[in-house]
Amino acid sequence: MIKINLIGEPTAQAATKKKRPEISLGARQGDIILLGALLLSMIVVGVMWWQLSSKLDRLRAQESSLRRERDQLQQYIDKVEELEKKRATLKERIDIINDLKEKQHGPVRVMDEVSKALPDLVWLTKMTLKGSVVELNGVAMDENAVANYITNLDQSPFFSEPVLKDLSRDGKGGYRFSLTCIFHFTPTVEGGEGEDARGGAGGRS
Repeated sequence: MIKINLIGEPTAQAATKKKRPEISLGARQGDIILLGALLLSMIVVGVMWWQLSSKLDRLRAQESSLRRERDQLQQYIDKVEELEKKRATLKERIDIINDLKEKQHGPVRVMDEVSKALPDLVWLTKMTLKGSVVELNGVAMDENAVANYITNLDQSPFFSEPVLKDLSRDGKGGYRFSLTCIFHFTPTVEGGEGEDARGGAGGRS
């Protein structure tokens, strides 16, 4: 019997193809992905490092420029500070001088204003100055004269808060009085009616 092989023998080329090994990623596929992610991360880190390095260089250059400007301005700053110290010292000396002048002429000024406020029929026997508090002692012909004196002091721009501490007869038909008030070396208000209240009388000592 004759047998016919319909499948046929494989050719040599086909046999060669079957013998070649096929390339398969298989287990290495994860390693390749990991390697790619690592490479990408390195690129990102490198870019960030370059950006930060550039920014750091700019900041260093800016700092260096500011230091140079500060060194240039330092001499002027030192001069300004020196002038400020001299000005403060000069102001302190001026304040001391003004204070001494005020204390030197203070009692004279107080006596002058106290005398100007004296009305008729009133004479002072004693004046005491403690800081800005003035204590006055004197005699008057009557009670109205003492009241006029208190009014004059109250209306004066140099005095405030006149308080009558004592008023009594002296046994000679007159009155002894004692009063206190505050003296202001700088006028507080303008006295408009001082002359009228004094009745045009001159000061007495």
